Amino acid sequence: MASIGDQLQTYRSALAEAEANGEQAIASKIQQQIKELEEFQQRHPEEVEAPSPFEVFCDLNPSNVNCLVYDD
Repeated sequence: MASIGDQLQTYRSALAEAEANGEQAIASKIQQQIKELEEFQQRHPEEVEAPSPFEVFCDLNPSNVNCLVYDD
């Protein structure tokens, strides 16, 4: 699995490509992913392995219905 730094670099490369091609909607989405991953990295400095986009979403939105965990 990729590290957080590798994932950020991949996102930044994709952002540069989207901006070069004039794809503003895609560039905006990638900018949001970069922001969220950087926030995740700040909240979890001990994490090395890049989380999935769903893990980042749930970390930032723990009360979302899709992220709730029920203990039986």
